[in-house]
Amino acid sequence: MDTVEFSQTVPRELVHRLSLAEVFLTGVLARDEDTLDIGVQIPRSHAFYRDTAGCRHVYDPMVLVEAVRQSLLMLGHDLFENPFGTKFILRDIALRDADITALAVRDVPTEVVLRCRIVRRFRGREGLKGARLSYTALIGDRVAATLEGSMSWLTPAQWQATREDVRATLGLPVQATFTACEPGPRIGAALVDRKDATNVVISPIQLQRPPDGGEMGTARLLVDTSHPVLFDHPLDHVPGMLTLEAFRQLGIATAVETGALPSASAVLTGLKARFTGFGELDLPITCESVRGEGDGTSAVLRCAMKQAGHTIADGELRLTPAPTEARPI
Repeated sequence: MDTVEFSQTVPRELVHRLSLAEVFLTGVLARDEDTLDIGVQIPRSHAFYRDTAGCRHVYDPMVLVEAVRQSLLMLGHDLFENPFGTKFILRDIALRDADITALAVRDVPTEVVLRCRIVRRFRGREGLKGARLSYTALIGDRVAATLEGSMSWLTPAQWQATREDVRATLGLPVQATFTACEPGPRIGAALVDRKDATNVVISPIQLQRPPDGGEMGTARLLVDTSHPVLFDHPLDHVPGMLTLEAFRQLGIATAVETGALPSASAVLTGLKARFTGFGELDLPITCESVRGEGDGTSAVLRCAMKQAGHTIADGELRLTPAPTEARPI
C-alpha cells in the first residue's frame, strides 16, 4: 500500500509560512475523493511547542492543532484549487481525546499520519466557498487524537472590503496596522507552564465571581508582533493560534487558582474553539476563562475573547495533569 512521505516538508507557500522550521507537513496522499493522508513530523525541540516547564515527557497536542491549521491552508490551495493570494478564514477547530501515552517524546522525531476526511463542502452562488474536514492523528497504528476544522476563503478584493468594513464599524483607520502596542506586564512564565517569558501571551490574571456563580479568571491578551512563531509573517489581525494559546494559558492559571488543577503542569487533552470576529491589533483584547465541571481527573474551562464589547472567539478546553514520565507503548 502507498504511504505518505516524511522525507521533506511541503513548500512553505502552501501553508503560509516564511520560516522553513515552522512547516510541519511532509506530504499528502489521496486515498479517494474525500479521504487523504497527510504526513506530519513533530520536532523533538521547538522554541514554542516544546517550551514547557513541567510536561517534558509529552509532546504538546497543540502542535497537532497547528498541523491541522496548516493542512487546511495546503488543501485550500492544492485540493480546492484556490490561487495564491486567496485569504483563508479559520471558522472553528477542535481537538478531542488526546492520548498522553501515544504522544510520549521518543528518541527520534515523531511521525504522524493525519487521516483527513472531507465532511462537507460549502457552496455559494459563485461556487465553492469553504469546507469542513475531520482528522484522525495516527502514530503507528495508535490514535493519538481526533481533530476537526472548518474554513472559508475570500478573494483579495473581498478580504479588503471585509476588513475595511470591520475597522470602520469600530471607528478605526481603514488601513489596518501590522504592529501592536507594547505587550505590557506578563503573568509569570511558570504559572502557565512556560520557561521562556517571550512565549507568555497574557497579563497577570484577576479572579472574579460573576453573579450567576462560578469563578472566572480574566486577563489581557498580550500581542507581540515580533514573535517568530505566532507572527511568522506580517498579519493585520490576531492569529488563531495566538487566540488558542491565550485560552490555554488563562485556562491553566484559572484552574490552578481555583483548585481544579494541582499545578500548572498540564497537558491540553481537549479543545474546541469558534472564531466569530477579527481581533484588531490596535485595540485592547480581554480574555475570560470560567471553570466548568471536570471528571475528577482533568479540568474543563469555558473561554472567551472580547474586544470593544464583542466576543470574537469562544470555546472550551480540557487540561489533564502531566505525568511525571510518559512511556510510549
